[in-house]
Amino acid sequence: MPKESKMSPRRISAVQKQRQALELRMAGRTWQEIADNVGYKGHSGAIAAVESALLRTLQPPANEYRALTLERLTKVLQVHWPSMLQGDYSSGRMVLQAIGDIRKLMGLDAPVQLEHGGNGIPIQHEVVSVELGDINDALQVLATAGAIRLEPNGHQLNGALDEVYTAPSDS
Repeated sequence: MPKESKMSPRRISAVQKQRQALELRMAGRTWQEIADNVGYKGHSGAIAAVESALLRTLQPPANEYRALTLERLTKVLQVHWPSMLQGDYSSGRMVLQAIGDIRKLMGLDAPVQLEHGGNGIPIQHEVVSVELGDINDALQVLATAGAIRLEPNGHQLNGALDEVYTAPSDS
């Protein structure tokens, strides 16, 4: 069977739908609303369309979506940062989530390495390096509030924090 042309009507229609899905997502629509509006069978089709749009040739709208999302996450940080510095646990978790989302959006995280323990349970190691101003102070506040536990890894590097462990949940 011959390979379909990149300029076939079906492919052009698919790219147009991806662009429309991305624009709707930028406007704040839910995945299901996008699926209903663009004509996908379910929300997973809308998710796949937006992911394809971000990864492929739709660079200007993708960059705009990234910038808009970064702006929204920055607003979350601006709102919750002062409360987090005062020891508010929920604000601290929100700040850490927003920082993680920013790192993911910007592609800053190193790949995660998985090892398998003796009983078949994977051991997850994640390399994290953050340069966000006074993050050490923020982590100290979270540690004081009991939200996280900080432990050195044996290196003495100007008092920098070496590892962050989340506190066990109360559930």
